[in-house]
Amino acid sequence: MIYYLDSSALVKRYAAESGSDRVTALVEGDRKIAVSWLAVPETLSAVARRAKGGSISAEDLAAIRGQFAQDLQRFMIVDVRGAPIDGIDMLIARHALRGADSIHLSTAIWLRKATKSPVVFVASDTELLTAAHAERLKILNPSEDSKM
Repeated sequence: MIYYLDSSALVKRYAAESGSDRVTALVEGDRKIAVSWLAVPETLSAVARRAKGGSISAEDLAAIRGQFAQDLQRFMIVDVRGAPIDGIDMLIARHALRGADSIHLSTAIWLRKATKSPVVFVASDTELLTAAHAERLKILNPSEDSKM
């Protein structure tokens, strides 16, 4: 089983918010974690903006960036060019997704096909989770109470 984390879930690993404990447990557990390349700048941007806003100190930001770099060494990072974007227009038309969300969903669907493994789509965006469920992906919202 592969756990695909979109940016809304991945940022919970580095910034304390609802669901952070669950994402940390996923990442630190013995699980296969996959992310889209798109999640890299989105996550870095989210924590940098929090630091700019004062909710993360400069020291904490440096530690977060270091932890993120270490985590990326363990993650399966899926390039968003080529195969993962096949059918993205259909996903947008079917679910009226935002651009980045359509990339995350398309990437997870591609990952399921390419690996022939079950994929759990982890996100905090309920609209995106609804679309992922409609596309027959297992879903997990780390901010909600349920078993992993």
